[in-house]
Amino acid sequence: MLSIVAVALSGCEKPPQELPTLRIAHAPHDHHAPLYVAAMNPDYFKQHGGVWLREKRFRQAYQLMEGDRAIANVEIGSHTGGQELIRRLSEEQYDLSFGGVPAILKYIDKGRSIRMLAPVMAEGAGLVMGVDSPARDWDSFLELAKTRKEPLRIGYKSQFSVQNLIFEHALSVSNVPFSSDADDAKARILLINLNGPKNLIPALKNQLVDGFVIMQPFLAKAEAQGVGKTVAMLHELPPQGKWRGHPCCALAAHNNFLAKHPDLSRKMTALMWRARDLVREKPLQSAKQVAAWLNGSEDVEALSLPTIDFSVQLDESWRRGVHYWIEAMQHRGSLAGQVRAARSPAELDALLYDRALYQQACQEAP
Repeated sequence: MLSIVAVALSGCEKPPQELPTLRIAHAPHDHHAPLYVAAMNPDYFKQHGGVWLREKRFRQAYQLMEGDRAIANVEIGSHTGGQELIRRLSEEQYDLSFGGVPAILKYIDKGRSIRMLAPVMAEGAGLVMGVDSPARDWDSFLELAKTRKEPLRIGYKSQFSVQNLIFEHALSVSNVPFSSDADDAKARILLINLNGPKNLIPALKNQLVDGFVIMQPFLAKAEAQGVGKTVAMLHELPPQGKWRGHPCCALAAHNNFLAKHPDLSRKMTALMWRARDLVREKPLQSAKQVAAWLNGSEDVEALSLPTIDFSVQLDESWRRGVHYWIEAMQHRGSLAGQVRAARSPAELDALLYDRALYQQACQEAP
């Protein structure tokens, strides 16, 4: 009789619910360090906030935990370049992704259903020249460009990157003609798309370019390898003060995932926010962990991470910076859709951000 009752009761039990899956992407460089630090410090984040990542397979598979309870499976993917990341996000190959603000703007403008959840970082980029170059700073770089017989060949990683937008604007206001056309006789700077950051240092080493503009950690890598020297950080470029705190990378999400899993989106954003704080609070530990994630050098990361501003907020300063990217991209003819058509700051804000989620995530990540 007891066995019959037990069988009957067991038949009433609900089967365990299948965990949802959150797919998140990053590029293999240290601008996206909060993800790596979150993944590599489970005990810390379990004690500080209660939401943490339990490792299943290093760099690739985790569970998002709330206390001792798993609330989602997490799949992590890595792809070179912010534009590639955001394209994949817009196609729902991922649910969340780190990526450069210009790339996010480009795909929102095209009508893709994505939004920014939170700023990740600002600055952390510069101009590198060969170690034997007479250029020592921005002024001597301009002098070299104007007086050298042949145009300077400056490489960059991709068309819609933060770095080349700043660099090109600085050249324009400095009255130095530039072009990507090798036959342009007026150009003093020849811009060369090297199709990915991994190609920049080899190109400089083999004298295919005279220098390049790029984000960290490639500035620090070039110096550590004795291939190049940083002659200017991009926030130092003209107009004076314009690039201080310039928005670089943000965390973005597909709107379908936001609608289906708002709680998961918020909790993951809050975890990234706390991880961002830990990068700042423990720079040496973070340098070691970021280097391990990227299979890189701890010494390089110790040089690189302090030049990246992980303290940016979704405030008026960030908004001004984003509006500059919009103006610059419109000037280049890169925006012709719904970002360009937004008629008011409020309309643009609603198009670009999930402010309610951002504010809730900030409250959960003191």
